[in-house]
Amino acid sequence: MRRLFSCFILIFLLAVYGCGWKQSYYYDVKMQGVEEAINYNANGVDFASQDMHKEAIKEFKKAVALDPFYSEAFLNMSKSYYAIDNIEFAHFYNIKYHETDQYRDYVYRYRLDYQTLSW
Repeated sequence: MRRLFSCFILIFLLAVYGCGWKQSYYYDVKMQGVEEAINYNANGVDFASQDMHKEAIKEFKKAVALDPFYSEAFLNMSKSYYAIDNIEFAHFYNIKYHETDQYRDYVYRYRLDYQTLSW
């Protein structure tokens, strides 16, 4: 009986440790995507400052694909669309900016809390 209980505890600890590793791994991968999104946004801002707005929009779209809650990329994309006189898309991405901006703090706070969880 005692041996069975010890085996059960060992299996339980291995399962908990394994789940914690997996979640930490996926969190690290997600945060790597967020860092890449920041880099794509910075590249887009550089293109936009040189009046290369079509290239800037491509970079902003890459940033949004990696981090859908990256509101600054939506705002910058809206500005670039406005600069090339595409008012419809500029308005659309301005709305997306306001939608994601109000949830951004919550999402990033959740990501930080998720990082500190220990299983």
